[in-house]
Amino acid sequence: MVQIGNEINTGMAGEKKVEDVVKLLGEGSRAVRETAEAYGREIKVAVHYTDIHKEGSIEGIAANLQKAAVDYDVFAFSYYPFWHGDLENMQTLAKMLQEKYGKQVVIAETSYCYTAEDGDGSGNSINGVDDLVPGYGATVQSQATMIRDICEAANEAGKYYGGCSWDNQAMFDFEGHPLASLNVFKYLKYGTR
Repeated sequence: MVQIGNEINTGMAGEKKVEDVVKLLGEGSRAVRETAEAYGREIKVAVHYTDIHKEGSIEGIAANLQKAAVDYDVFAFSYYPFWHGDLENMQTLAKMLQEKYGKQVVIAETSYCYTAEDGDGSGNSINGVDDLVPGYGATVQSQATMIRDICEAANEAGKYYGGCSWDNQAMFDFEGHPLASLNVFKYLKYGTR
């Protein structure tokens, strides 16, 4: 899968007009399709948007993509529960994109805080105090529970599209256990001490 554009609600590559953005997307898609054909590979094309909580914005975007005949397979979106509404809203959106526009849907970005502390001095996007999702604290357990709940809601809303050819390159084994290679990020910052 190749994602052509990342969170492009307000523009892409300096272009802000819808008609210019869809031209860029069309050319990006064309390049992916040509490359896939040249190598005899099936490569899906994804577009990626955010702000799914804004009433009608994603449906308007999907309609514009359809009207402009942008060739893509996957509608990806960011879903941060502290900004983008509840799980039911996310499910409704995913189902609409699948049923009305015939697109596969993927949550391309998500997260939840495990603490209200600032570990690096650069400030946090979410302070973990007054911007928490009701029922989920700023704890490791709440972070795990939120991610589980997002995955469960996405699974209920969607369809399983098969495995991943990258599964042997993850930093987790096939059962989800972290591999020792994951420590590389700690070693990069702190060394091996």
